[in-house]
Amino acid sequence: MSHAIPPRGHAACSTAHGCSATPGRGTPAHGGSGPRTPHRRTDPPRPLDTDEEVLPAPAHPWEVPLLVVCSAVNVLMLAALACAVWSVSGSPWWAAGVPAAVPVGLWAVRGLRYARERAESVKISPTQFPEAYRMVASLSADMGLSRAPEAYVRAGADHWAARADAGGHRLHRYLVLPNDLFEVGERLRDPDAVAFLIAHQLGHVAAGHTGFWRRLATLGAHLVPGLGAALSRTMEYTADNHAFTHCPQGVHAVRLYAGGKHLYARVNMGEMADRARTDRGLSLLVYHLLSRRPSNTRRMAALRDRARRGRVFL
Repeated sequence: MSHAIPPRGHAACSTAHGCSATPGRGTPAHGGSGPRTPHRRTDPPRPLDTDEEVLPAPAHPWEVPLLVVCSAVNVLMLAALACAVWSVSGSPWWAAGVPAAVPVGLWAVRGLRYARERAESVKISPTQFPEAYRMVASLSADMGLSRAPEAYVRAGADHWAARADAGGHRLHRYLVLPNDLFEVGERLRDPDAVAFLIAHQLGHVAAGHTGFWRRLATLGAHLVPGLGAALSRTMEYTADNHAFTHCPQGVHAVRLYAGGKHLYARVNMGEMADRARTDRGLSLLVYHLLSRRPSNTRRMAALRDRARRGRVFL
């Protein structure tokens, strides 16, 4: 799969992001422990020259078709809900009011999630986690975002991968990073990997995945087994495309999902990617169809072979 070229002067995964600009340095993408990437000072982003253009990373080819299908299913479900309320109550006001409560409820849930991060998490700023702050600012500029999203560090859950998130409320967009990505003293545990994970979450923002109307348009589809999950998988592949476009040296970050922060360096990415073609079985197929995220094997296969799109169904 082709990918966009970063603007001139912003090499992919440049030192401005805290990543190695020299191919071959850092942790190998396909397995093995590899040397640790040294900590280095990160520079603030520079404005684009007049002859430069920010090119978007490609969306997964199944994302738009599935988005259309999910939106249509969502409209049908809301219409069916209105008809059911009307048949029971006989009141057009109730028939209109109950479906209208859906966007109100979604708005409230998004607001509470955003409030939780503001109240409980540490906000990344120039004085708190400054390396990560510069990464967010630089990558946001590279992706053409008009404003860098807010970023927070969250602690508490057992599985760190489940805590990495991107969300939004009203005009605010924000990222949530797990505290396991940092060492004592707020230094980055693996700058290349952190840059890739930040770029992945920013990819969700750049692709419009965190928008209110998009979430509302596909809300009902997630009640249909396999349908909303399929759309979510394509969105993850799209976010990976953004991350790979802007920070290919950090692609080994996906091994964190399989091995965790202590063992990820020993995960052989190539071997896991090969299993995406060899592992078969009905139960495994059902698991893939119901999962909201691409499996580790399929995700690694898609990142290893950029000539092929990530597998969504079979």
